[in-house]
Amino acid sequence: MDEKKFWDRFNILRKNLYGNHYELEKLVTTQLEEEGIDFFKDSRMWLLANFESTLHIFCELCESSIKNLNQNMLVRLLLTYAHLNDLNNAKRIRKMLREEGVDKERPTWLDGVDDFQPSENIFQGKIITAKYDKRIEDLGQFLIKDFDKIEEFIIQEWGEILPKKMYFNFIDGVGPSPFNNALCDAYFKVSHFYKSKFIRDYLSSGVVHETIHYLENYYLNKGAFRPTQNEVSSYKFIDEGYAEWKRTEYLKKHSEYKVYTDNCAYHILGSNLFELTDLKDKWFKVMFDFLNFPIYETATSFTYFLEDKFGYKHVNRFWDAIPDYKNVKTWTDYLKIYFKTDLEDLMLEWKEKILKNKGNQESITEKIITYLKVEKRDEKGIILYYRSKYPLWAGHNIFIYDDKMKLQSIDKVEKYRFLKEGRLKMNPVKSDKITIFAHFFQYSQQFLFS
Repeated sequence: MDEKKFWDRFNILRKNLYGNHYELEKLVTTQLEEEGIDFFKDSRMWLLANFESTLHIFCELCESSIKNLNQNMLVRLLLTYAHLNDLNNAKRIRKMLREEGVDKERPTWLDGVDDFQPSENIFQGKIITAKYDKRIEDLGQFLIKDFDKIEEFIIQEWGEILPKKMYFNFIDGVGPSPFNNALCDAYFKVSHFYKSKFIRDYLSSGVVHETIHYLENYYLNKGAFRPTQNEVSSYKFIDEGYAEWKRTEYLKKHSEYKVYTDNCAYHILGSNLFELTDLKDKWFKVMFDFLNFPIYETATSFTYFLEDKFGYKHVNRFWDAIPDYKNVKTWTDYLKIYFKTDLEDLMLEWKEKILKNKGNQESITEKIITYLKVEKRDEKGIILYYRSKYPLWAGHNIFIYDDKMKLQSIDKVEKYRFLKEGRLKMNPVKSDKITIFAHFFQYSQQFLFS
């Protein structure tokens, strides 16, 4: 098939990215047979990364021009090798990325992916395959128990527009987790979790979150635009907030989570840790500079603000409506047209509302932290021991201020996240009294501690 006919056909089929998956794969493999591997060299290699039958050829082409690959293509190559369970090559590409500085830009992001050793016990559903690292066998078995329920929820919600296959991998690590959009292949780092229903529900709703990302890719392919490099941060601000907003429907905690995210946003927006527009312009810098702060929850609070302002149906159709705006050429224009206001103006209005209300006015006062004491205090910092009614995550459910009301960076001492008993580590502060806020869904607590 000549080049024009190929691309004309490809672009038509791509309008229904997942529905036409097998037709797209057949088109690409037929072109490969007729025109040879050279047709897919250089800027066309990415096509081969989308189909199981062409992954090895994708890797071969990448290797033939590896010195010319940018970081994004190297990451895709790494994730492809991991998907193929080719760990030797995955480790080699991981080393190249580290030498190129990807770890400085996004610390710990790719850790553990090149060492994923899947157990033989997996969940295999209609569209979902879930695997866990054999070194966390006991935890992994526990975490995948609900995957039949997750799959049922996802199919009921989105049915025909879902990817043909989705892969979810629980790996032995901690920190931000990558996903390969080309193969709908996501990695969850779970070493900081333990066996509890709360944790399993939290991880299960995370699968819904990742599914939203794949659906967004589907809608963007149906539209006339994709976010440019300059628009990526505003895209991620909306993208992550919306995905978190939708995960609450699996948890059946939509209104409760609104209270929680508004309270998280109050601490972030009122602390002046960064400029408000940095959420729109420098998402990844903010995210990785403030890893132990609720950046995702803050973006989710903005999505709830949009829901209050425009209604649930309008926000819920945000991605689905993209194909209806055929004359819109940029992500920025789409935001402005769909919400009839510039994004920065909406963000300012949201910030004013959050600060005026000091979070969410529907918070229910509750004694969340039932016991607190100082275990250690010296020039290196402070360690606080706490007991609580609910499982808490330092920096996300607990916020501590000094006597000047400056938000402090806190971390957990234990390995695990979401604990009813735990230890918090803080930098040294001069003040004798500190103000502590605790938030868990719709419940909130504020108290002084000396």
